[in-house]
Amino acid sequence: MQKIFILLILTFAIGCSTPPVKKNLTLVKDTHYPRWIKSSTKFSDQTSGIAYLGTNPGGSKVFLIADDIGKIRYLTVKNDTVFSILDVGFTKNVQTYLDTFPKEDFEEIVYDKKAGNVYLSIEGNNPNPKEFVGIYLIQFKNNNVYSDTINNIAKLHFTPTDLFLKYVQNNIGYEGLAVDDNYFYLGFEGFVNDGVYADSTVLFIADKKSKKIIKQINTKSLGIHTICGLYSDKDYSLYGIDRNNKKVFHINFDKDLSIKDYGLDSIPTNIPGYPEYNYVASLESITMDSYRNFYLTDDPWKRFYIPSKEILAKLDSNTVENFKNFIPVIYKFKINYQ
Repeated sequence: MQKIFILLILTFAIGCSTPPVKKNLTLVKDTHYPRWIKSSTKFSDQTSGIAYLGTNPGGSKVFLIADDIGKIRYLTVKNDTVFSILDVGFTKNVQTYLDTFPKEDFEEIVYDKKAGNVYLSIEGNNPNPKEFVGIYLIQFKNNNVYSDTINNIAKLHFTPTDLFLKYVQNNIGYEGLAVDDNYFYLGFEGFVNDGVYADSTVLFIADKKSKKIIKQINTKSLGIHTICGLYSDKDYSLYGIDRNNKKVFHINFDKDLSIKDYGLDSIPTNIPGYPEYNYVASLESITMDSYRNFYLTDDPWKRFYIPSKEILAKLDSNTVENFKNFIPVIYKFKINYQ
């Protein structure tokens, strides 16, 4: 009788656990993209983060981009085709603080429009990566994100600290970061053993006010191997990039932070101006503008970024130089999810 009772309890528990629904997610490429993140005079370098700010008085779209060489820049896009790039300056106090890092390894940048806050995820590097890895609040002069100067930086403290730092390694941290009205979504890049990434990673969800991690999700059952960029368009809705699988994913949560549904689609990555040729892309960031266009940026993996000599011979000289200078690429898509 006791065995039957236990079996009934287990059956009831399993029956009440509703698995998430897998939906269809489809990327629709914009005809003007991909494009090099390059103006007539400047280009970005190792771009790992992008955040849409809004439109300027002239109607151009303005983004913040973060490069993992310790640079933050404005990217302004006019008529979808004309790019301008302006470096964001650091005050002496901010730069002095960043100089204490073994590397200014900026990975993700997020603009919380409602709160007016900008968050920066920085990876830790040897000799003590766990000391420096973290999510940082960066404040602009006069609290104006268009002021072109950052005058303060402060590390947020997520708890339990041991859990937040549990998987951190040299140059492996939180490459995915997003916020909604209630939560931080912290996407760990991926589990690595002997230089090889595993088939899953972890997503932490933390209360926005207390910074306490209240949910831990392993991504294996979702088919997500890495998280290298996150964006939340509304409460309980999360978009992201699985860099190693070269896919975009979308997850909807219920109010208990259980996954209701999710979907994935492969990212087409052709050489700008050459739709017939692909290259080895390393997409690490995602954001959305006010027209629900999604933008993804490439952090060039220098070991494999430059195509073979056979492919280079078929490209124009400017494209070849762009590859040799490791200039990043930006993509633009519409996302259908149903």
